[in-house]
Amino acid sequence: MNKLVYLIFFIVCFPLFAASTTPASLDIKGVTGKVLANVEKRLNELQEIKPLDELSLDDLRTQVMKAIEPFGYFKADIDIKTLDKKRVSIFINPGNQIHITSLRVELIGEGAKNPLILKTVKQIPLHVDDPLFTETYNQAKQNIINTAENLGYLHGSFKKAEILVDENVNTAAITLIFDTGPLYYFGQIQFDPTNINPDLLHRFVPFKHGQPYSTDEILKFNNYLSASGYFSSVLVKPQITDSQTVPVLVHLQPVHKYTYTVGAGYGTDTGVRGRAGLNIIPVNKYGHKFNALAQGSFTQNAFQAQYIVPGKNPISDQYSLTGNFSNLNYTSGYSNAFLISLAQQHKVKSFKRVLSLNSLYEGFHYTLQTNNYQHMLYPKAAFSFNKTADALFTPSGYNITLNGLGAGHFTISKINFVQASLDAKAAYMIEPWRLRLYGHTIQGFTATSNINQLPLSLALLLGGTDNLKAYSFNSIGPGRIITYTGFEIQKEIKKNWYLVGFADSGDVYNPIARAMKYDAGGGLMWVSPIGPIKVGVAQPITNRLQRVDGSSPRLVVSMGPDL
Repeated sequence: MNKLVYLIFFIVCFPLFAASTTPASLDIKGVTGKVLANVEKRLNELQEIKPLDELSLDDLRTQVMKAIEPFGYFKADIDIKTLDKKRVSIFINPGNQIHITSLRVELIGEGAKNPLILKTVKQIPLHVDDPLFTETYNQAKQNIINTAENLGYLHGSFKKAEILVDENVNTAAITLIFDTGPLYYFGQIQFDPTNINPDLLHRFVPFKHGQPYSTDEILKFNNYLSASGYFSSVLVKPQITDSQTVPVLVHLQPVHKYTYTVGAGYGTDTGVRGRAGLNIIPVNKYGHKFNALAQGSFTQNAFQAQYIVPGKNPISDQYSLTGNFSNLNYTSGYSNAFLISLAQQHKVKSFKRVLSLNSLYEGFHYTLQTNNYQHMLYPKAAFSFNKTADALFTPSGYNITLNGLGAGHFTISKINFVQASLDAKAAYMIEPWRLRLYGHTIQGFTATSNINQLPLSLALLLGGTDNLKAYSFNSIGPGRIITYTGFEIQKEIKKNWYLVGFADSGDVYNPIARAMKYDAGGGLMWVSPIGPIKVGVAQPITNRLQRVDGSSPRLVVSMGPDL
């Protein structure tokens, strides 16, 4: 019975309790922008501690003054119009703003003549005649400290940092004297015991013993080891003491040597597809890697095994030996191919180069053509340039790939051919409108006497969700020349959801008998945690924007990064 009474009492009285904790509304006049926002922020934070009406008028004025002083207002008139539990009304006459009339910045210590620190001093965001902003002043100090620390002056400090304000004439004199202290140097590097040869680990180190200490180099070292694929956890810890030599401890947690992957999916180009993979990292103490991958779908089946050896600079270089069996079943042709490839890869931040020597044996035929067999040895060069902020989805960026390959009788090939192609994608986000413009072009040629003698796996083909969306996957071709241009407008209607409209044109043809194909359509794109997923409808059209006779709209489903 007592519990029931307490419950009824709580239900009846709860609105009163809730009302008593409702913060007072703020009505601030006389200031705008960041000044107004800072006053409101300070008073709202204060209300979380105690109601504003419990403050004296002087205390409330003091709080308002503390909120506007960082913007150079030291002689404001603050008129509190209303102060009760429901509403606080304040009028602020900020008065004259304090301006910087004197600025003195001095470096002393071992790094006083360091050009990079001097450059930072010249670029600090403080200038004579500027308004005095406390935030800017603190940022200027932090910029100097950060630069000094990054260059190895780890115990730098301000011997003097003061602002002298004369409220009578609304001026401020700033004095900053920074002592860099001594320069510190990298010492010995000690790795946790791992199954990787120490010689290989030391090839990931971006600095040398005795080199001036740098926080950027420590971060870079940490990133290199994390990206190596050998470790699930990396912690690089510099041991900073009073000694000017900084030893570095590296704590490493190896990945599981054997990992397996299994996946399934669906795409318009492939239908239902599946994949299974095995990775062995490392194969041995020298950091070699092995991976095997089996993929299956209605249009493409493949089994690939690859052995990877790190280069002299394992951060950017590696060598690989790859064996691949593929079965291709396109509208344009059918193929069974065996490929062995020896490749060298060089990769830096926005550039990748792959040089390879390939041995191909392929049995194939194009639609309405007789069976053919080719065995050839051919070199290939691929160059990629990219600017992407995220591997899965980048609002603005680009990806450009250039390929060149060729073979002849001198490379044990039955046919002579040279092939070059360009595949370029770019996106640009117009932020105010959350409108993303996306473009894609493919251009290329194959110089050969008989294009039907070129193996299907090397042919330049069009059709599918990545280019001419209204046409089935790789159904257009073969031909000596490929040309394609596509454009999309993507409008974000809700966070990570986009309405998409697109148009494409292209063809694969010989120098004569070109018949450009066109399509247009629209759909929806969701930027998911695993990358963009697009669902739409594409319709073949003529160059007069009319539906192609006998054609039907095609459902387009695709998943994965578009750059």
